[in-house]
Amino acid sequence: MKYLKLLIVLFVSMTFSAFAMSSNSKLTPQQTVINFISDYEQWNEEATQNLSEDASFQAKDEYSKLLKKHCTQSTSRIGYDVYGQYSLHVSDREKILSTKKKDQEIIIKTGVPSRFGETDADMDYFEYHLILDKNKYLIEEVYQLSKSGKKAKTL
Repeated sequence: MKYLKLLIVLFVSMTFSAFAMSSNSKLTPQQTVINFISDYEQWNEEATQNLSEDASFQAKDEYSKLLKKHCTQSTSRIGYDVYGQYSLHVSDREKILSTKKKDQEIIIKTGVPSRFGETDADMDYFEYHLILDKNKYLIEEVYQLSKSGKKAKTL
């Protein structure tokens, strides 16, 4: 009887743990983008801060961790050395403007007021392309959109 109670308690706790893990593992595409923006901004801040310091922060290694957390795995990433005083993504300013589904891909367009614009209405636009992979949305690529509509990879 004692073992039966122990087995029941163990089963219930494992079932609850599995349920809790599965409910947290599938963020919405929008939550994935918001989390990426926040983590990217933090990475940029730490990378910039450590330019003048002899610190253990390694921009390339930390960028790889950031990509591994939020993105599909690719060998053609370009952005680890693109950081500085002005982060490309800013969590309290970059806003989701639209979400659309195209085949198996989710495309989220964001806008952030341009730091270098001539007016307050000038915006920088980004397009996040996500896929669902093993019950988790991952970013395949982020494009910066020019005023003429051209796309430039930023990851």
